[in-house]
Formats: sequence, structure tokens, C-alpha cells
Amino acid sequence: MEPMTLSFGVMLGFLQRAIAEIKDPRLASNATRYSIKDTVLGAFSVFFMQCESFLEHQRQMHSRHGQDNAQSLFGLRQIPTTPQIRNILDKLAAKELFRVFTWVYQSLQRDGYLKPYQCLGGHLLVTLDGTQYFSSETIHCECCSSRTHKNGTVTYFHSAILPVIVAPGQPQVISLAPEFITPQDGSQKQDSEVAAAKRWINNYASEFKNQPVTLLGDDLYSRQPMVEHCLESRMNFIFTCLPESHTALYDWLDYLDGIGEVKTLETFQWHKRSKEIYRYRYVNHIPLRDTQPALEVNWCELTLTRQSDGKVLYQNAFVTRHSLTDETVPLVVSAGRSRWKTENDFHNVLKTKGYHLEHNFGHGQHHLASLLLTLNLLAFLFHTVLHLIDKSYQKIRLQRGTRKGFFQDILSLTKYLLFDSWQHLIDFMLNDSPRSLATDSS
Repeated sequence: MEPMTLSFGVMLGFLQRAIAEIKDPRLASNATRYSIKDTVLGAFSVFFMQCESFLEHQRQMHSRHGQDNAQSLFGLRQIPTTPQIRNILDKLAAKELFRVFTWVYQSLQRDGYLKPYQCLGGHLLVTLDGTQYFSSETIHCECCSSRTHKNGTVTYFHSAILPVIVAPGQPQVISLAPEFITPQDGSQKQDSEVAAAKRWINNYASEFKNQPVTLLGDDLYSRQPMVEHCLESRMNFIFTCLPESHTALYDWLDYLDGIGEVKTLETFQWHKRSKEIYRYRYVNHIPLRDTQPALEVNWCELTLTRQSDGKVLYQNAFVTRHSLTDETVPLVVSAGRSRWKTENDFHNVLKTKGYHLEHNFGHGQHHLASLLLTLNLLAFLFHTVLHLIDKSYQKIRLQRGTRKGFFQDILSLTKYLLFDSWQHLIDFMLNDSPRSLATDSS
């Protein structure tokens, strides 16, 4: 692809290009009034505008004026109905759109927008955390996972690894292509989060061949097979390491602590009017397990307390292959702690701030649930990128104050006024210069 400066139009072009490469699964003899392009873009527009009624509003506008914002903002020629969107999308594999994440990442990297995310000697931090986005005791499909309870009832659910790029001090997280936790061909076992994480590494390690990456994850990942998989893929890691799941490692720690080999470091910071004590403990080259061969890792722990009353505010431990010294251990721990951004600034936003991750937009019999999730993630990514690169977008978001207020404004405006483009809409919000439908149609 020719290098282009990122903008909403460029990102939408990435999505349109990926859609154009999707083979239409419908038989030629079937009615194909609505194109794959209109169907996918229609669903995407709902997530991007954070309004289930957006297409209906544009359908009404088109019936009155012969024009609508679904056309001008997103490039639709015709607006499909919701049932038609669900029926068509159910036949399309979500992976057909994954290349859009890659193209956006490559553009951000090329244009230098990822430099503020680099730490630990130029590494990007990528979290690997699973989340559930659908659950039902009745509705299910061939891609569902299942859980049988003691009373005999079965819960069907969808979950996925949703990787994001994070960094200490950076408020935005950058979404990467997901990996779905779903029954695998030829396997009799339920799929697992760790197995899905390994597949994601296999699929995307080559994209980071010129960019060092450190993977972040919870205690589920800090097992030797997963750690070895990271290293074989030339990726470092900072994984949570709990005593109850790593008894052999903590037995070693007790022994090394007893002979003075576990180093300690204390620092302090002021938080508002409270002095907080950061106490680090760390050791290099400790076996991860008791079974041989045992991989050697570096272990560190942070206990954060408030000096005034001794209250423990935070405590956690990590394993890594980053070398630990008095200079590096605070940086490694800070990187490991940035994984919380996945929950606070990503999962929580997707679930409670307008993207409605857990809302059942449609389940289908094949791919609908995963494709809708992918479009939702792309909508989140597009808004994140605009927040990073677009000064007009940054300014209007700052002026409007809240996420909710911003989206209420763009929905009200696009319900009644026609805009030539996304930039025209943003410029109007800043300068009050609309193109009136009433004037155009007179």
C-alpha cells in the first residue's frame, strides 16, 4: 500500500479495501440487493456513531431529501435493514477484516505516533487478556464455547483475546487484531485463553520483527510452555506470578532471601498530600518451576504503602526476562502495572462507554457475533487514532468534555443536517458552518 498520512478518510479506505477483497458467499441466484460493502459499512457505522438508530435516522433523511450521512460519511450506496445486515454478516469470517488493524498499526509506526508508547529500551507493551462478550443458556452456535454447571445446565458463551498496545502515562490504548477463543478444527478439547494467545503470537510475531515487544499478562500466562513460546517468537514478557500457582519458585525465593540474594529497593512519591512508599524486591536467574528442564526467569515484587497509616495500597509480583537492577526494576514494574489499562481504558470503555461490548447485537449461526465484535473494535481503534493524530478531533473532544456529550452532539447533528464528510462534521462542530438540507433541497 502507498504510504498515506492517517486520517478518518484513510482509515475508512483501509476498511473499504479489506471489504472489497471479501468473496461474496451468497449464490448468484439469490437476491443480492445489498452489497457486502453496504452491509459491513452499515454495521460499522452503528458502532462508530455509537447509536443503534443511526441507520434508521439516515433512512428517514434519505426518504425526505434523497441524501443521507450514511452515504457521505461512510460510503454506503444503499442502507440495509438490521435483519438483512445480520443475515449477510453471519456468513462472513471476521478474519477478513483483521488486515485493517495491521494497516493502521503500520501507519502509526511509520508516522512516529508509537514512539511515546516505547519503553524498556524501545519495547512496545502488548497486553494479552481474554474477555467474554456473549453468554446465554439457550442461544448458541457452532463457534460457541460451553460450560456445564453442577446442576446440569449449560452456559454457551463467546470470548476472545483482545490485545492492545499500552504504556505507562499514555491514556489511550491501541487495539490490535483479536484472537477468538472458539472450538478448533480437529480438537476434542475446549479452546483456552492461553492456546488462543499462542495462536495470536504465531499470527502476528512477524509484524513486530523490527520492533521489540514485551507481552503483558496475568498469572495464567506465567507458565513455562507459554513463556518459552514468547521467547521462541522473539518476544519478551512481564507476567503476573502468584505464590499459590508457583510454589517451587517461591520456595527458591525463601531460600535466596534467607542467604541475602534477594535485593530490595525503597523509593517514595507524593500522591496528593500523602507520601507513598514503593518497596521493591527482586532477583535474577530463578527457576520458573521444579520440573526439569526449568527455564530461568527474573522475579520482582512491588509493595506500595501509605506512610501515614501503613496501609498497603498495592502488591503484586512479576516474572520477566528483562534484567533487573535498582535502575530497571521500577521501570519493569511500572510496565507490568500498565496492564490495568486493558481493563480500565479498554474493556471498561467497550462495555460501559457507548460501545456496548456485552450487548447482544446479534448472534447468528456462524460468524455474526465475532464479526460484529471485530467491527466494534475497529470503531474503537478509529476513535483512538483520531484522538492521537487529529487536532480538530482533539479540540472538540476537549471542548465537549465528556465522551457521552460528544456522541450525543454528532448524533443530533447527523440526524437533521447533511455533511459532506467526517471532517466537515468536525469542522462544523468547531466553527458552526453547516450545509443545510433545507437549503440544498430548495
